[in-house]
Amino acid sequence: MPGTDDFFVTRLFSLCERLMLTQNLSLDVSTDFEASQRRMTAMQKDSFTPMLCSRFHDFSKDDAFYMFLRKGSKDIAGVAARLDNLHSETLSDYWTRSYARLYGQERERISHLHAPAAISEIRGRVVYLGEFYFTPSARGSRNLLRLFTNSLFSYCHLHWKPDWQYAFIRKKHIDRGYAGVYGFTRQIPGAQTWLAPPEGRSSQEYLVALPHSELIHSARYYVTNPELFLGEDTLSKVEKLST
Repeated sequence: MPGTDDFFVTRLFSLCERLMLTQNLSLDVSTDFEASQRRMTAMQKDSFTPMLCSRFHDFSKDDAFYMFLRKGSKDIAGVAARLDNLHSETLSDYWTRSYARLYGQERERISHLHAPAAISEIRGRVVYLGEFYFTPSARGSRNLLRLFTNSLFSYCHLHWKPDWQYAFIRKKHIDRGYAGVYGFTRQIPGAQTWLAPPEGRSSQEYLVALPHSELIHSARYYVTNPELFLGEDTLSKVEKLST
């Protein structure tokens, strides 16, 4: 029905899909995490965080998935998503509790000084996004990044109706403007300060997030003004190598 949240998000997903089809691109969603990690490894991704790793979780098919971007019959990018129901605890409390198990450390040695949004705002139906990866040969287009991430945001909304979607982004990528390119509307430095950072984690990570209301606003804006959805397309040589 025109005017509902789903209407605008569905149209945003369709906009992304149409634009990708012009480049022989398509999406594939999988709930088989072991097979998906093998597909990511085949794309030269060499590590996985425990938050989205099948070695640490027996994911329900209803609560987690991988989304792949394909050119023809070849995977060129992938990302994972997991839904957490955080109604009786904060995201900050959830981090502290789950990290102690995932990283095998005492709670007092994990992370502290969490970003305010994780303490007081981000709760309810919360989607964590991670393992974002593009093959080296597929890097170089800001518009392709935006198409993929907005397809992801839209799919998560239509699939789960989350209150928030969030991820962590390294400072060097924030400095290059990636949070805005992806479509996150919140970016907060110092997501968490680690006392003893596990491999692959850093106190320089930013918490980036997209609340439900701002996804709906963005979707409505872009489907009403599709000419403003995509922009400058070229990444610098350095960005292509390190995206």
